[in-house]
Amino acid sequence: MLVLDGLKQTAYTPERIEASTPLNIGDRVRITVESPRPGFLYIVDREQYADGSLGEPMLIFPTKQTRGGDNRVLPGKLIDIPAQEDQYSYFTAQPAGDRRDQVAEVLTVILTPQPLPLTIGAQPLRVSPSQVSEWDKLWGGVAETLELVGGAGRTWTNEEKSAGAANGRQLTQSGPPPQTVYRVARKAGGPMLVTVPLRYAK
Repeated sequence: MLVLDGLKQTAYTPERIEASTPLNIGDRVRITVESPRPGFLYIVDREQYADGSLGEPMLIFPTKQTRGGDNRVLPGKLIDIPAQEDQYSYFTAQPAGDRRDQVAEVLTVILTPQPLPLTIGAQPLRVSPSQVSEWDKLWGGVAETLELVGGAGRTWTNEEKSAGAANGRQLTQSGPPPQTVYRVARKAGGPMLVTVPLRYAK
């Protein structure tokens, strides 16, 4: 894919990694989410430190800069965060602030049947820790994690590119399976929440 890296276009080839793969400082990362049912997707990011404490929760998706704030999901439709159409279509793995003891980025991934009452803007939205804790209490649970054997290192396919584009077609059952699957025992059709830690290499 061609992306703007600074003031020039640079070609990158996205590759799959397992959820437990440590990130190196400077790695370029994009998250791709697929939902088994329709709903609305939200992702909160927090820094995690060596003592187990967590930083301030920031809602990194949706924002107005990605898909104009549209966070609807459908089965077979991939949501790339950041989007392929964004000027910078990846995050750069980089611990935040002056602290040197950050060990991970902790993502809270939420799927709801109806939109949450949040005011979405152009920049990530600060969310109170108590609100995230309440969502976790109401919608979280023990998640079973399944990894695609032999999937790590596979490169981005044209089908995945199309399914993640703003007006692309949906994946079919014969399309590429997801790399990591999270299964949460929750009431059918209700909100659900999964916590995904992205750890930094030592």
